[in-house]
Amino acid sequence: MKKIFLLLISLVALSAFVSCDDKPVTGDKLPSKAKAFLNTYFPGIDILSVIKDDGIYDVNLVDGTDVDFRLNGNWKKVDCHGRHVPTGFFPANIDTYVAANCPGQHIEEIEFENNRYKVGLSDEYGWETDDDLLFDKNGNFIGFDD
Repeated sequence: MKKIFLLLISLVALSAFVSCDDKPVTGDKLPSKAKAFLNTYFPGIDILSVIKDDGIYDVNLVDGTDVDFRLNGNWKKVDCHGRHVPTGFFPANIDTYVAANCPGQHIEEIEFENNRYKVGLSDEYGWETDDDLLFDKNGNFIGFDD
């Protein structure tokens, strides 16, 4: 009985491992929209690695930036880890709100999901703040996400 139980546990663990679809891919395998996004907002910054996992391309750049793309090439999340996220690919009034209401802070991470933006801030020293800001799909502030 103990052997059968161990065999079943082993099979479950093996099936979970086999079903993982973390696959390293090369940057040239990214959708053209993703490549254009990187060339526009992160020009001259090389790709360190690309992992395709659960319908997302997780792109790591050599400067430490992480960008997640959906399979169609649309960006999902940009995390600059304390540095300023470039502007122009999300509604400008998000930048305007942060400048007016969060003095001494800047956008270091932004995610678009479920028709809303989740924005993470850092101070001038790169320290993350506690609360994330939430904006609707048009960039209007709707609240905090702790």
